Amino acid sequence: MKDNEFVGGKLKIKGLRIKKKNKKKKREIKSDGNDSKSMGNNENKYNNEYFTKENKNVKTENKQENESLNKIDDEDKKLKEILESNLTEAEKAYKLVLKKREKQRIEKILQESYRERLQKFNDNLASLSEHFDIPKVGPG
Repeated sequence: MKDNEFVGGKLKIKGLRIKKKNKKKKREIKSDGNDSKSMGNNENKYNNEYFTKENKNVKTENKQENESLNKIDDEDKKLKEILESNLTEAEKAYKLVLKKREKQRIEKILQESYRERLQKFNDNLASLSEHFDIPKVGPG
């Protein structure tokens, strides 16, 4: 075939129009004018700093409590969703067993430290023949 027999350009799918994605527009961040107002008085400035420090401490305590409660709630919600969904009894039992096994697997992983897992891996490598020989794995 000669070079002049080939048609150039992109390949096109017949009968279908390809939708072009619109470009995302960047949103402008609006800043409040309150920052300049609070800097006017030194007393207000120190009071605001004191109150913001207290608020930060309270917020961090609340976050920790909320995180622990959310984890418990998430697990309960997942179990309820499984039980309430339109599944057969066998499917429900299967999903519950999967959740149970996943919990057990995670607990098993958490029991061993990173160093213990590395030591176990290196011992396994040492027992293999030279064909599988790779250097020892270390932290970092």
